[in-house]
Amino acid sequence: VAKGIASGMPLSATVARADLMRWERGAHASTFGGNPVAVEAALITIELLERELIDNAARVGGHMLERMREWPRRFPIVGEVRGLGLMIGVEIVQDQATRRRAPELRDRLIRMAFERGLLVLGAGASVMRLSPPLVLTRDQADFALDTLEDCLSRLVVS
Repeated sequence: VAKGIASGMPLSATVARADLMRWERGAHASTFGGNPVAVEAALITIELLERELIDNAARVGGHMLERMREWPRRFPIVGEVRGLGLMIGVEIVQDQATRRRAPELRDRLIRMAFERGLLVLGAGASVMRLSPPLVLTRDQADFALDTLEDCLSRLVVS
């Protein structure tokens, strides 16, 4: 487990079954192990997550999903919108009836969004993934959704 555990500081953790975690004293060590600054960063990260960011992700992500769940009705290339909190996937399809994947359309959508200053990622064969930072505000989310809706409208017309 690593990445955001300490908000960018060099720290990771090992998670395993208890029987695999029985070590003899001195059997496991690391040159960079036990960095007190990284550990403090992790503790503060956990505190922020528990105090503010999880609620913000639920609130702003819920707003985004509510708005995005209209997309299949508005844009024929959107097959499905799914997500939890701020981790959201939008399946891009050639045809809603068959749900045939459309990786080329997805890639064009991602490129168009990037050219407008919005970074979204591809996932799987034809899903656009949004995973913004947990500090995202509702105004920032609306800006991102306005941008994506403009891109989707242009793709549908082209």
